[in-house]
Amino acid sequence: MSTVRHVVMQVVKRSGGATHHVGFTIDDHFVERLRQLRSLVPQLTTLNKQRDLVIDKVRVRLPNAVWRSGAQVEEQIEGSCIVIASEGFFSCGGRDRRTKEKLVTYAFPIARLSELHAERPAGETLYIRDGVFTNDEPADSPAGRWVASLHELDEMRVPDVPSDFDTLQGLPPLRAEPGGHVATGSFRLN
Repeated sequence: MSTVRHVVMQVVKRSGGATHHVGFTIDDHFVERLRQLRSLVPQLTTLNKQRDLVIDKVRVRLPNAVWRSGAQVEEQIEGSCIVIASEGFFSCGGRDRRTKEKLVTYAFPIARLSELHAERPAGETLYIRDGVFTNDEPADSPAGRWVASLHELDEMRVPDVPSDFDTLQGLPPLRAEPGGHVATGSFRLN
């Protein structure tokens, strides 16, 4: 059985304001797909820099990610996606339909996400702020205060459905059945 966990990443907005973040669910298939998609992005070299069209990123849909501003769910986000760069980093992106403002997260290494997913306790949410894993930061640090504020918001919200990262054929998407319950907590193989 695949380990399932939640990832929360800080969203950077030019307008500043409240705590903006995006949350999505990952499992072993999700992490493997990030690695596979990275292999599709050619390395940027002096040879292909001279060409008119250079592909240095892959953008894939992340439709069930939950974008939030403080405690409020952002209903008007379009183009929710993950962007994978050849350097081995990924970030989340979207656009606020009302203001047309771009919403992006800091880039985070795919290899580090894979390590954290494999090594951290099952069911633990991974918090990523300013492109840094913050779960182990001191409570009085800016990152520690950010995680604490998100925990306060968690107590007020309804559980989310898993993200659907369905870009590759043959692998099951991360979807909850309509009317079904999304399990949370620890999973253990015996």
